[in-house]
Amino acid sequence: MTIPPHGGKLIDRVLHGEAREEAIGRAPSLRRIALNARTMSDLELIAVGAYSPLQGFLGEADYRSVIHDMRLAGGLAWPLPITLAVRRSAADALREGEDVALVSPWEELLGILHLEERFPYDGREEARLVYGTEDPRHPGAEYQLTRGEVLLGGTVDLVSRPPLKGFEPYRLDPADTRAQFQALGWRTVVGFQSQQPIHRAHEYIQKCALEPLDGLLIHPLVGKTKLDELASEVRVRCYQVLVEQYYPKDRVILAVFPGAMRYAGPRETLFQALVRKNYGCTHFIVGREYAAIETASAPLTVDEIFRRFAPEALGVIPLFFDETFYCRRCEAVTSPKTCPHAPSARMALSGALIRELLGRGEMLPSEFARPEVAEILRNWVRGTEVEKPAPPPVKETKAQRAERLKGRLNPWEAYDEIVRFAREGFQAIPAEWLNTYFRWWGVYTQGDGIGAVGGKGGEGKAVPHFMVRIRIPNGFLASHQLRTIADLAEKHARGIADITVRQNIQLHWVRIEDLPEILQSLWRCGLNSMGSCGDVTRNITGCPLAGVDGDELVDASPLVQAATRMLNGNADFYNLPRKYKISITGCQAWCSYPEINDIGMTAIRHPETGEVGFSVRVGGGLSTEPHLAVRLDAFVHWNQVLPVVRGISELFRDSAVLRENREKARLKFLFLAHGWTAQRFQEELERRIGFHLDPAVHEDPPDDVYRDHVGIHDQKQAGYCHVGLPVLRGRLTPAQMRALADVADRYGSGELRTTSMQNILIPNVRRERAQALARGIEVAGLRLEGSPFWRGTIACTGTEFCKLALTETKNFARWLVEDLETRLPGFDQHVKIHVTGCPNSCGQHWIADIGIEGKKVKVEGQMVDAYYFCVGGGVGKHQAKARPIGYRIAAAEVPGAIERLLRVYLGDRRDGENFRQFSARHTDEALRAFLAWEPVAPVARDASPGRPPRDVDG
Repeated sequence: MTIPPHGGKLIDRVLHGEAREEAIGRAPSLRRIALNARTMSDLELIAVGAYSPLQGFLGEADYRSVIHDMRLAGGLAWPLPITLAVRRSAADALREGEDVALVSPWEELLGILHLEERFPYDGREEARLVYGTEDPRHPGAEYQLTRGEVLLGGTVDLVSRPPLKGFEPYRLDPADTRAQFQALGWRTVVGFQSQQPIHRAHEYIQKCALEPLDGLLIHPLVGKTKLDELASEVRVRCYQVLVEQYYPKDRVILAVFPGAMRYAGPRETLFQALVRKNYGCTHFIVGREYAAIETASAPLTVDEIFRRFAPEALGVIPLFFDETFYCRRCEAVTSPKTCPHAPSARMALSGALIRELLGRGEMLPSEFARPEVAEILRNWVRGTEVEKPAPPPVKETKAQRAERLKGRLNPWEAYDEIVRFAREGFQAIPAEWLNTYFRWWGVYTQGDGIGAVGGKGGEGKAVPHFMVRIRIPNGFLASHQLRTIADLAEKHARGIADITVRQNIQLHWVRIEDLPEILQSLWRCGLNSMGSCGDVTRNITGCPLAGVDGDELVDASPLVQAATRMLNGNADFYNLPRKYKISITGCQAWCSYPEINDIGMTAIRHPETGEVGFSVRVGGGLSTEPHLAVRLDAFVHWNQVLPVVRGISELFRDSAVLRENREKARLKFLFLAHGWTAQRFQEELERRIGFHLDPAVHEDPPDDVYRDHVGIHDQKQAGYCHVGLPVLRGRLTPAQMRALADVADRYGSGELRTTSMQNILIPNVRRERAQALARGIEVAGLRLEGSPFWRGTIACTGTEFCKLALTETKNFARWLVEDLETRLPGFDQHVKIHVTGCPNSCGQHWIADIGIEGKKVKVEGQMVDAYYFCVGGGVGKHQAKARPIGYRIAAAEVPGAIERLLRVYLGDRRDGENFRQFSARHTDEALRAFLAWEPVAPVARDASPGRPPRDVDG
């Protein structure tokens, strides 16, 4: 994590969406104050958090405390007054409590001042205390003595940013730099700021400072300066050339600081250090040249002003550098601390001297500046046009872009933007919302039905419709909630609703104009979509039979609900490195698949005390690099579950190394890519939570069965049962959802539960009424029982709606099941067939008996859907990842191939041998021959290289 901002919170007073439109609409009716160059930049820097903790221009108590004591009235270190002065006549026309429009000199609305105070001040006193002089020849004193006599205090809101022509690619707000530091894994960052011409002494002290630290922020000032200063575009162009040719690119960020130079000497040095702290810097370079600017009469030296505050009061570490010079005998830039030679061998280096040489038309010696810099400066002096700063030379990586966007905005706090988009239409939605922020609301752009372009794993085209994923913790639903979903599906989603492998329900074909109504309808019935997509904690899964299963060790659903409240919607956890999946279950079947979650909590009884606690696994996940979760050596007591979940969540959140590459950002990559062991993970976890966990006890994982709870089964409550219904492909129509809600009310308690096998069940049914319930749902086209193929087949979304998919899956899965039922009518063995449309494994093909992964092949000159076979996967007692066996065929041939394989299994299996055991004792070559009915040469799996899954469920 980056260093906390000054005051502990990064201020954000930039208006967006409806709030911005409302401010623009009422601005014409407000009194107006025209800002100058300094106050325009102050307004922007307050609003973006560069001046945190300030939320506006200083009021009287803060102002007087700052000029006299260099602290805000509350005691926080703050050396410079950030104020807005007006003429007395203008102040007299204003009243406390009114809003004032802040405009540019060219009358453009920039912001709103919420006026809280008007108070007179003594400009001479401020000049004397802050600048050490009242001499009007001093630029800071001159500014004080020529501005208005009354100061206005109050909070501000930024409506529009002042222009920053030529520098936009380098305009990074504190949230942006912090996100980039985090994405790069920088924990220690040194900041450097100057308005002087660039010379070798700058390069020397920057590289000295960078040596022990992770990164360097070069932050040249481009705001208002004295007329004789180097032009901003020249200064930035010089730095750009230096960074491109003489600095390590992976350790330096060049950005511009739009603030005005105040020429306040040591006070300003301290001020700039605190500002760089807000940008995320842990250290700040204090050079002799910068600290001495216009300080002939300053009451304190720069050393004294930093020593005046305790280090913890500042929170940023100053790096002091003495005078630097070029030594002819050392033949290098050095300082008195390292150079033993006499002053006669030394050439002083300073911006003032460079300006003097340039003013006389003299060439800059190579000892003063790099030749590329000297050429730029010479052209500037000659009046030759200097090339404008080019965009940053290194393209932002996907990880850097993602971290920058996440650092800029918590989407959970921007619902007003969704309302605005609904009002203005799809074309008004910016790319960062379409591709990033919407996901935090469970909203994902929908593909055009073709899927990934060219069958190579790229991303297909989006259409102006969305998927909305409804989060259902533990799969618990009430009948009225399911009716609401049915109504929404019918009205806004073309009658389609899909149960997912995380117990959610997805709607498709949603228009942006309808999204607010959908979200509000969900909220009103106790549901929501927040956190079901994005780099956050996804829906927390659990056993759908929690509280009614006669074999469960404990009802863990209260822990699921509590963990959901702890993590979902919490600003502390809105920005994780990647998606984050948790399962907490009290059942013995492990039906929520803890083995493939980032955290998998499973109930276990202590053999000595009889207490029911939990085993904990971490780092599970599928996608393109499957990894089954690692068990920690821990017995977690009930009251420790939430602290442990929070501790693991914080560990994940703070793992900067996982923010460097979007393809390797899941928790599992601590084990797969960074050498972590279960022991190291547990040590770090225990350090965070502040207590040691009891050692693990013997565990007996369940056999790998369906885990689907299909059929009629007795509950722990005498006389009651639960009825589990297999929902092929997880797809339900509005009529079916209403029928399910009706029978849940009529025969049960009005409760329903979704499962991780894309099924649904109804608990609390009187045993004698179960068959009547079954007849009731059969009318709606649902089954109580199903063949092993019907029960054991799941499918991802596929090209019907997904931009990443290569193949259509939902209709294919139904056809596959129905064809297999015809081919093998008496088949009665447990077998799981998982269909996934691309390598990202949303269909979980890595843990299936037969997992088929979508591909493309050419048949008679045409590209058609095809599937690659992975065989022998499973979880539980004998967990294993499915083996890619080198067999790929067109989709139309899949049923025949599976029939041939299963017929061999039926004829060749040993007593009690399940399909996974059968496949484990046969070679890939043999399995290919069984599928093809003849020997077949292997083909490469051809997983799409380099394309990270954007927001898939693998």
